Amino acid sequence: MRTGELRQFHYFLILAQELHFGRAAELCFITQPALSQQIARLEESIGVKLFLREGRQVALTPAGEAFRDGVRQVFRLIEDTTRLTRAAGGFDDYRLAIGMVEYAHVPVLPAALKRLQALYPEAKLARHELDAAAQIDALQGGRIDIGIGVVMDDPAALLPADGSIGAAPLLASRWRLLVTDDHPLAQAGEIDIAQLVRERIVMFARDVNPSVYDALQAACRRAGHTLRTVYETTQPQAGVQLAREGVGSMLGSGFVLGEQVTGMRGMTALPVRGLAPLAMHAFWRRQEARPMVLDFLDLAQEEARRCEMAVRT
Repeated sequence: MRTGELRQFHYFLILAQELHFGRAAELCFITQPALSQQIARLEESIGVKLFLREGRQVALTPAGEAFRDGVRQVFRLIEDTTRLTRAAGGFDDYRLAIGMVEYAHVPVLPAALKRLQALYPEAKLARHELDAAAQIDALQGGRIDIGIGVVMDDPAALLPADGSIGAAPLLASRWRLLVTDDHPLAQAGEIDIAQLVRERIVMFARDVNPSVYDALQAACRRAGHTLRTVYETTQPQAGVQLAREGVGSMLGSGFVLGEQVTGMRGMTALPVRGLAPLAMHAFWRRQEARPMVLDFLDLAQEEARRCEMAVRT
């Protein structure tokens, strides 16, 4: 049985309890259409109708009642077996170690973790401050379970040749330059790299994400330019404050200059042409077998797709 099927069973049990798609979708932390789709797939795979739908009324069919009782027993058996296994092994299997860069704003993470906790109430998160390259090493060494890394170049260059580490794209974001509204470029709409390099730049320190820092500097050199950096910081809010005070213009991406920053009064974030966008990826061990880890990977990808749809609409 795949972990996706177990998640469908979980959704089924919540709907069987609530008998209301709207309330059940909220408890499942998914949209109502997504819940309907999951239930339809479950009914198709089993070959029988589990629910009767008449207008807004939802009821279990006789087959649905039988399935509900059986699935409840399955989940009780899984919970009992898990507790016995943990006791025998002497460790907690509900710990999830995530590698990420704290400097970056990761929009998919809070929503994915909230949904994960609904599936695994005992889940415990351990965060490790690692850039993408270090995440690969930590995955190979068993120090983390999932990496959420931000890269500027193709992540394939970071992956081991033996194929032991997988990578899945989540989100992408253009580079932006944060300036005050009275800055000469504020009304430009967007700027190119040649205009960028004429600015006094406030940006992230190399220690925050060495591979992205080096790739950014190399991209500027290939374009025949050098960034005029006046301040490097490990704290995004410090960079925003310096830009607000006019010390320099802050260079970052949507992963740093999120809506709460770019929407602030008196500041404008200008997209930059000529620089490859930053890409957020999830990294994991291809031999990973823990259901909680694989479920989190699925949830992170689902939340990333939801973020992309929100941006397009």
